[in-house]
Amino acid sequence: MDDLDKLIKTLPEAEQHAVAQRAEELVIAHNLRELRALVGRTQEDVSAGTGFKQTNVSRLEKRADMKLSTLRDYVESLGGTLKIVADVAGKKVDLSNIAERSRQGSKA
Repeated sequence: MDDLDKLIKTLPEAEQHAVAQRAEELVIAHNLRELRALVGRTQEDVSAGTGFKQTNVSRLEKRADMKLSTLRDYVESLGGTLKIVADVAGKKVDLSNIAERSRQGSKA
């Protein structure tokens, strides 16, 4: 159990249920447009947060393939954090440091 799980367990039961329900809503997002809509943001909000033109945000939301750094910037503009987890043979490995290294490489 991580620190977030411990914190959630300290909340009243109704709040725990609300957190679980909201988490489920976010998990069911199938693409970037749905994720953006779930958090109540517009393409213009993402544009302001990333520095991408609004038309490029629109194109990005339709793409199936993009750089990790671009995806990380998009997610962070929504107030989130990009997490990458590989699940191989039932073992989960956090690969999020790859996205962080892509940030460091883009600043070099």
